[in-house]
Amino acid sequence: MTAPTHELPMYDAFGKPTELKPKITYKLRVKNGYILALLPDQHQRRLPNLLVDHK
Repeated sequence: MTAPTHELPMYDAFGKPTELKPKITYKLRVKNGYILALLPDQHQRRLPNLLVDHK
């Protein structure tokens, strides 16, 4: 039995879409359907669910 796979979008500490860069260490946190990629000097901030349209 295999689990379904799909790519999760990745965001930085400020809620902007991002891609990982080589030779940089990230802390990755899986959130509500996305991945939060933090640099070593960053901390998790209070972010809304980035996949929901906020009006």
